[in-house]
Amino acid sequence: MRRLVVLLAALIVLLGCAAEQGKDSPPRRDNTPAVSAGPAGTIRGIVRLEGALPPAAVEPIKEHQEVCGRDVSLPRLLLGDKNGVRDTFVYLDGVEDGPSFPRPQSVLVDQRQCQYSPHVMIVPVGTKLEITNSDPILHNVHGLEMTDQGLQTIFNIAQPVRGQRVTVEPALMKPGIIHLACEAGHAWMNAYVFVASHRYVTITNQSGEFVMPQMPPGTYRIKMWHEGVIRKRNIESLQRYEYEDPYEITQEVVVQAGAESVANFDLRLR
Repeated sequence: MRRLVVLLAALIVLLGCAAEQGKDSPPRRDNTPAVSAGPAGTIRGIVRLEGALPPAAVEPIKEHQEVCGRDVSLPRLLLGDKNGVRDTFVYLDGVEDGPSFPRPQSVLVDQRQCQYSPHVMIVPVGTKLEITNSDPILHNVHGLEMTDQGLQTIFNIAQPVRGQRVTVEPALMKPGIIHLACEAGHAWMNAYVFVASHRYVTITNQSGEFVMPQMPPGTYRIKMWHEGVIRKRNIESLQRYEYEDPYEITQEVVVQAGAESVANFDLRLR
């Protein structure tokens, strides 16, 4: 009888601890990958241009030719083998958090020969953005957050001196895509910074391919984002023209443990 009483008391204590643990554990967000104890999977794919090629995007330059050249080939549509589209963001849609990835203290964007370098980049939330001007002419860096309501200014920095280096304050804390533009007579200058809260985002390589390793098994929405290609005039803009809206394509992909899943995207220009 005494042994039975002891066993019942121990069972009550265990149940109480389990209830407390469940009360303190936050619910997992929908669509947020959970860390799997089993083997992870991989998502692999390619972004490919479908249809006819657009005319070559070459912009004549009228000012500062000694620095910028007489014309510039715009890096908005760069193609690799089999019409693979380079410099395209691919990421999991609807994921608000997940495993983090190494965060540098800062990242650098350079303005060299009237182009931003790099043209596209991914940075973790909380990273500081540094901008330098390697040209002996005035540039300004207008950072615009891309929202459903349009472009919203988050910083606008003038850099009139060669070698000038500025750190954008505060650090980049809001996930999303930031468009960089120069409004100092260099309307063709643009770049895109993807501020990520998780590591499930990548950029297509020179062949238009991408890979996402170490994916927990599950069903996800995966999205392709491309900046847009076709130029259109806008007399109200300081730049006198702008580009079409970005291209966004979303599909569903199933990841299985220890297996490779394929998610290809066909980009058709408007």
